[in-house]
Amino acid sequence: MKIISRVSIALLASLTIVAPLGEAFAADAPAPPVVELRPAQYDWSGVYAGGWVGLACLDGRGSLHDNGTGLDWSNGGCGFKGGALMGYNYQFDQFVVGAEADLGTTSDIVRNTLPGADFRFNVNYLATVRGRAGWAMDNNLFYLTAGGAFAQGELNGIAGPTPSHLTANQFGWTVGAGMEHAVSDHFRVRMEYLYTQFANTNYSTCGGVCNVDWNWGGEHEVKAAAIWAF
Repeated sequence: MKIISRVSIALLASLTIVAPLGEAFAADAPAPPVVELRPAQYDWSGVYAGGWVGLACLDGRGSLHDNGTGLDWSNGGCGFKGGALMGYNYQFDQFVVGAEADLGTTSDIVRNTLPGADFRFNVNYLATVRGRAGWAMDNNLFYLTAGGAFAQGELNGIAGPTPSHLTANQFGWTVGAGMEHAVSDHFRVRMEYLYTQFANTNYSTCGGVCNVDWNWGGEHEVKAAAIWAF
């Protein structure tokens, strides 16, 4: 019994010495770093702006009709597009609505060198004003879009007597869909598809040297965008 009592006293004494030492070491140890986490639900509301590049194709369902000869020529082809965009989103729960405007230009979309055709076509300015509605899944947004479109097209001759720089304004509509991903609180990337349809338009020079009707057909556009959210 005496041995047990002595062992107990020794253990109590060691604990009395070790406990304050542990508290002292704990007090001197550096605090763990505080990690600031982004909220689980990304906020899509606010103003944003950015730039985009893409590929535009006329599907060939339209044509160029020469009012002088009565002949029709294919106007199908593809070209590069690029421009800028700006918009505003408002989010409630997971539903996001907004409005967006963009402005762009293209390289030659159509280049027809068949005998008697001799023309190429590009768009100097192409602008759309669209509404957007989508579903947000944290930092991913899936959306539909639709609105009005305006373009200034330009026809140019490639060789021979065909005039160059024939321009005309065209009005129409556009619909599409896209997916946007928020890389950070301010930087986003996007992939988008748009289908655009314009009304038929007449291109002519003074004196009727060249007089053609441009039947647009359908324009299919795929573009990638980099966006900064403010």
